[in-house]
Amino acid sequence: MRYEKVNDFLKIINKGKSTLYRFYSKNQDLYSETRKKRNKRLIPKTHAKYFNSEIMHEENKVLSRENKSMKNLIDCLIDRDSLQTKLWYMDWSYFFTVAYKVDRNKKSCFKMMHSCYEYLVSEYGGKTEIRLFFTTEPFVNRKGYHNHFSIYISNDKLHNEIIQVIQTFFSFDRVDYKKYDRYKGGLFYMSKEGLINEDWDVLGNNLSNKNK
Repeated sequence: MRYEKVNDFLKIINKGKSTLYRFYSKNQDLYSETRKKRNKRLIPKTHAKYFNSEIMHEENKVLSRENKSMKNLIDCLIDRDSLQTKLWYMDWSYFFTVAYKVDRNKKSCFKMMHSCYEYLVSEYGGKTEIRLFFTTEPFVNRKGYHNHFSIYISNDKLHNEIIQVIQTFFSFDRVDYKKYDRYKGGLFYMSKEGLINEDWDVLGNNLSNKNK
């Protein structure tokens, strides 16, 4: 952890000493994270975020989303017959987000996800089991919708190749992906607003497989 002298820290947060002292008098747990060296108080640089309303607002939004996702996780796990619970028990390989460059509506997003899946199955369906679950959500800061999806690719040797194909398929859009982690509740986050109409779908070339 990086520490700053009091005067240097005050320049970072653009506040006066009285504000700093009032803050630590009300937050003794954070004050305990400060240090004293050669009779001079040192402040963790990370504490600057507590004096920046924009940073705190963003962190609170993230925390709110995480809490909502966790609530949905618990509710769905209680209902063992829910679709979300059944999907959670399936195997998944990667979690993707596609942020489209153009302002797509729900129907357009639905068609894009189906087109992507159909292309993957046409190219690799004879070599591997492919399963895809997607949801469609509105952007917070702009018009239009984006997609989250989880994909299962049974043939590990094809993972990198299929990832590249997906990135090429959405080459005009922003694509983020990561290894799927069951314990992060991604599937429940995706369905946090419920599963209705054209907001979602489950696709697979072997959905009857008991292991899925």
